[in-house]
Amino acid sequence: MSGFSADWLQRREPFDLAARDDATARRFAAALGTSPKRPLRIVDLAAGSGANFRALAPVLHGDQEWLLIDHDPALIAAQAAAIANWSAAANARFEQANDGFLIHTGSARWHVQARQLDLSVGLDELDLTAYDAVTTTAFLDLVSSAWLTQFCACLTRSQRPLLATLTVDGRRAWSPALPLDTAINTAFQQHQRGDKGFGPALGSTAAGALAAQLAASGYAVTTARSDWQINADDPTMLRQMATEAAAVAGPSDPADAAHIATWSAQRDAQITAGQLSLTIGHLDLLALPA
Repeated sequence: MSGFSADWLQRREPFDLAARDDATARRFAAALGTSPKRPLRIVDLAAGSGANFRALAPVLHGDQEWLLIDHDPALIAAQAAAIANWSAAANARFEQANDGFLIHTGSARWHVQARQLDLSVGLDELDLTAYDAVTTTAFLDLVSSAWLTQFCACLTRSQRPLLATLTVDGRRAWSPALPLDTAINTAFQQHQRGDKGFGPALGSTAAGALAAQLAASGYAVTTARSDWQINADDPTMLRQMATEAAAVAGPSDPADAAHIATWSAQRDAQITAGQLSLTIGHLDLLALPA
């Protein structure tokens, strides 16, 4: 799988938090409920530095046990520091443990462990029945149709709920619009469907494919928009998005390089003047077994 740096995940986390659909997260929490006998057990796929845990643990109820799975040892190494800093900011007590770490908040205790696993080949090593639910964020648009079918089969066998947040859906709206936006956005979507380590990626079609497969297996599936909104007061992120879009569009049509350069210059001027904003479409998906 193509790697993402801890710095990038840190930069995107505030946008993810603002975009997440709160109602979907609350329905997920309500479906899990609480158990008086043991903690809730959650497995988070492609966990990165633990952002999904940080977003969802406060929404869920009572004691929790989280297994954060990622293939990148650098991101796994970053989890403890990121969660420790977050705990301090939330006035929760962070405690290192032999098998992970503990966060004490109010009357609840959250136990977090990490596991390094290449999900492109190791999905069958996970026993999803050992957990109460499965979560993932900003991941499923990177996988192939074949991998998604395998994942849906594993989930269906386990009959576990799934919360998959922040899957890109192809919508990308620059404001103000420019004539070349459509061509550049189309090139960007084509790039997203490249191989990210799981075979040809589903990109913007991932949420729809996941919803259709799980609904056909008897799951109750709902989706809600969780769009990134990047406003003029964040020129650094706007400039990164514009630069990446132009870089992807260039190789797709080298003959149009001059037009892309003009588009880039216009966007840069708008960013400098505080006149540009960007909406990037994402979907949160909740799937509950019948």
